Amino acid sequence: MGILDKLVRMITWRTAQIGQAALAAVMFLIVANILSRMPWRPVAGTVELTEILGAVLLATGVAYCQMMKGHIFVGVLVEKFPPRVQGVVDSIVSIVSLFFAGLLAKETIAFGVRMAQRGYATPDLKIPISPVIYLVAFGFLMLAVVILRDLIKAIIMIIKGSEAQ
Repeated sequence: MGILDKLVRMITWRTAQIGQAALAAVMFLIVANILSRMPWRPVAGTVELTEILGAVLLATGVAYCQMMKGHIFVGVLVEKFPPRVQGVVDSIVSIVSLFFAGLLAKETIAFGVRMAQRGYATPDLKIPISPVIYLVAFGFLMLAVVILRDLIKAIIMIIKGSEAQ
């Protein structure tokens, strides 16, 4: 479990750094667009680039958010249960979440394939859309891996009766 945990943590941290760079790029792009609008013309493709970078931000940040438990969850009631019961509840939630994250990854890949076959690109800058869709699919796949890690920890909690290290 230790090697898997370290590997997943490292990959999610690196992908989150890509998301941080995308967020900084969006900020600079919007500021540049605002500043250039007055004396010159606005930056071409600002909307397209903002949409693409927003997708990159989502895709690269969702697994890290799950890893750090940064999402909202209801744990007030579950925390009062014994560790084994907590493990059962966490296992059920993880199984359902794993199903949907895997389904999202699979369908996003299929959507990316269709967009690549059709040759879809952004209207102004002609940036191909399919690589961004594949990145979003990778983000959902990483989310599924993190949820699988959480499921393994929950199963260990059920077996041992205490938190997995």
